Amino acid sequence: MRKIIYFVTASLDGYIARPDGAIDWLTQAEGNEDFGFSEFLNSIDTVIQGRTTYEQVLTFGPYPYAEKQNYVFSRKLLQCQHAEIVRQPVSDFVRWIQKQPGKDIWLVGGGQLAASFLHAGVIDELKVFIQPIVLGQGLPLVSYVGRDTRLKLTNSRTFQQGLVQIDYDILH
Repeated sequence: MRKIIYFVTASLDGYIARPDGAIDWLTQAEGNEDFGFSEFLNSIDTVIQGRTTYEQVLTFGPYPYAEKQNYVFSRKLLQCQHAEIVRQPVSDFVRWIQKQPGKDIWLVGGGQLAASFLHAGVIDELKVFIQPIVLGQGLPLVSYVGRDTRLKLTNSRTFQQGLVQIDYDILH
């Protein structure tokens, strides 16, 4: 079965963006190391985002996930140039998409959408890159979930630039 993987970078204090959504601090790692991102991208063929994340990605230049199947959860958007809009409940959508043939699925974010997926119990893996910065405030890695989510550590890795990768399986 296709796995849903929440692959994300966070500050040491657990934020994925500044309060205004800015992610300028993500590019502070020196060097040009890939951190395994290309390998991860090759392991997925589907990208799921929330509306705010999708709109932010559009500001980066050419759409980076054009070669993937894209879905955007939104109650406000009427259309998306690069993605299909999802309005159905998370659990219904996931039951459908996991039956479709393909590779694993990347839940890009943001924190509210990740919380909805955790609440529904449909995330299989959590891959978090901890950026060596304390923001003090911002948008959390995961918003209020409403229940405990147990994790099993499967991998950890440190990088010369100070980043730490921590991988977990979600225990259902």
